[in-house]
Amino acid sequence: MCGPATAIGVATGVAQGASAIGNYQQGKAATRETNQARMNQYRDQLALNQYTYNKELGVFNQASADLAAGLQESEIGLKKSFTQLDKRAAERISAAAFGEQDAVMEDIQREGMIASMTAGGSRDRAMAMARGIAGRRREGVSDYLLRSRFGDIAEARNLTDQANSYRRRLFSQMPLAPTMAPTPSAPVMQQGPSALSLIGGLGSAALSGLSAGMGAANDMGRPGTPSANARG
Repeated sequence: MCGPATAIGVATGVAQGASAIGNYQQGKAATRETNQARMNQYRDQLALNQYTYNKELGVFNQASADLAAGLQESEIGLKKSFTQLDKRAAERISAAAFGEQDAVMEDIQREGMIASMTAGGSRDRAMAMARGIAGRRREGVSDYLLRSRFGDIAEARNLTDQANSYRRRLFSQMPLAPTMAPTPSAPVMQQGPSALSLIGGLGSAALSGLSAGMGAANDMGRPGTPSANARG
């Protein structure tokens, strides 16, 4: 059987060794939890950056689709307006041409009637007046067609300006293209207690147990102690 001093030393060493092991395991667990929390925060930030980017990208893609549809609609509307202008101008020219043909037939008939008159100054004056009227009529038709053409050009420019203004408004409503947020720095992992500290703690526990045993043995060997009296 081991003596009381030895038992005291072993008990002291075991107790302090258990305390060293417990502190080591507690430090490792705390370090693991801290590192896990830092890693979770890092992953959450990455996920948030990706979510925000995807959301902004969806808004941008929808705006781009709306812009393309608006531009196409504006282009189609402008082409329809130009077609209407061209159609109106063609109808105007056609009406003027047919009107001129009718007027020419009337001029021929009028000049024939004048020519059938007796020769003399009155016939010449009437012929000159008829031709003058016909000339002014033709000049009037040409002036009308020219002014109408200028009006069509001005209207086409106005329609183009309106279309360009509408397109600029569409572009001004476009959001900026999204960009991914900078990747956060990787977390710095905390270093837990090293195995050397555990070894040192166990060594200190053993030394404390040895010291406690020796101290108890010395105390028991002194005169007047129960152990010393029993031996005497």
